[in-house]
Amino acid sequence: MQKIIASLIDYVSETRRLDSQPSSTENTFYPAIKNLIAAVLKERLLPFEIRVNTSEAKGKARDMPDFILGDDKMFVGVYGEVKRPTVALEDLAVSTEQNDQIGRYLAQTGVVLLSNVRGFGLLACVPGYERPASGAVPPEKRTLIKTVDLWGAIAGAAPRAKVDSAAVADLLEIFERSVTDYAPLANPADLAKVLARQARDAKDQLPEDLKAVKPLLDDYRQALGLSFNIDDEKGDRFFRSSLVQTAFYSLFAAWVLWDKAAAADARFEIDDAHAYLPIPFLDALLHDIRHPKRLKALGLEDHIARAIATLNRVDRPLFRTRMTFPTIDEQTSAAAITYFYEPFLEAFDPKLREDLGVWYTPPEIVRYQVRRVHHILKKELKRPRGLADPEVVVLDPCCGTGAYLLEVARCIAEEAKADGDEAAIGLELARAFHERVIGFEILTAPFAVAQLQLYLLLDSLGAKPDADKRLMIFLTNSLAGWRDSGDIKLSFPEMRDEFDAS
Repeated sequence: MQKIIASLIDYVSETRRLDSQPSSTENTFYPAIKNLIAAVLKERLLPFEIRVNTSEAKGKARDMPDFILGDDKMFVGVYGEVKRPTVALEDLAVSTEQNDQIGRYLAQTGVVLLSNVRGFGLLACVPGYERPASGAVPPEKRTLIKTVDLWGAIAGAAPRAKVDSAAVADLLEIFERSVTDYAPLANPADLAKVLARQARDAKDQLPEDLKAVKPLLDDYRQALGLSFNIDDEKGDRFFRSSLVQTAFYSLFAAWVLWDKAAAADARFEIDDAHAYLPIPFLDALLHDIRHPKRLKALGLEDHIARAIATLNRVDRPLFRTRMTFPTIDEQTSAAAITYFYEPFLEAFDPKLREDLGVWYTPPEIVRYQVRRVHHILKKELKRPRGLADPEVVVLDPCCGTGAYLLEVARCIAEEAKADGDEAAIGLELARAFHERVIGFEILTAPFAVAQLQLYLLLDSLGAKPDADKRLMIFLTNSLAGWRDSGDIKLSFPEMRDEFDAS
């Protein structure tokens, strides 16, 4: 926070100095504005970069946004409009100057950041208003959600300047909400960051007393063989994180598959999660969490609605071109889906990531290790088909997002091709992942991503898993808690089924 305060003090000092010079124009303030916004984006780990004085050609009109927040591929998430300090933000919010430039910006992205140099404002559409596909949002359909006066927030000069902490909080909120609640998204990394921030808000706002879901959390502890419980700090953090991960990753996994089938103008709804989620265990858990009594007690209803609204802000056609999944004929690579694991967890709960040792394994290491085992099986253990041998059982005890399992799949596919049976690759892989290629994972997030990656891989090969036949990826603890199933009492059927199956 000290870096933001220092940047704010520098900004106010510099813009006041520039404003006092008769030769200053609107463009004179751009560098200072850019530096302040860049500092906010960096400090708050927000997606998007800031660019100033960027031209945008739209039809016959040619606009010059004073600044934009967007990704590195020139996708615009937020437009910014700057005027001199004599212009009130309230007047700027309803301006129709330059062929209703602000109204047209608002129609395109649903959010505009306003600045009169001395302060900033967040402009959006009134709730319930449906933005036009073209044209402009009229002044009466705009709402100035929040403003902050930065010049009035600084008293004195550096290094003894006094800063109004409430104004700093308002400034951060304006930029955070512009990105996390309003801006359209097209880049997988950006969506992952936004959902991670929303999931963190949901986790932080869970009630102190989790009595409403204590039976479910007790099941988690017993089924996963965890030595801690919800009454100690470590256990409390793990269970809170698991609850929120279950909700958010269930929504995301279902949305990915829904997007492949939905009409261009369709909107994702909560019921679609149950219709499209290919992981029965997570589907059942989401159903339990969505019980009206539990949802109200946990305060998750608004957060789930917020996540669904975010998924509906995604530019789906553009997102599909950037959202890559591993395929059977490529080397293990960091496909875009992996943004929804390590980077997500780093933004969502870095302490949990550290406690559980969640670190990225370079694809070259994955490939070497799996290929080395494949070679030893063929050359030294007299299994000519290596990992493709139906009697070879593979277990990844901490499978993460499934990188090692995917490389095993590629080895099996290569053997099928070498045997001249390329048409049967999908069926052979489906058989392997239903019977003898197994993954254990203790965290809900990577468990969901691993399931989703393998589901999509098999589907692409014409071997879409049957609804009644699960892949051998289990949410379980590979290091502890292995007891006869009759020794523990589990209240939730889905938890019992997962425990027994693993």
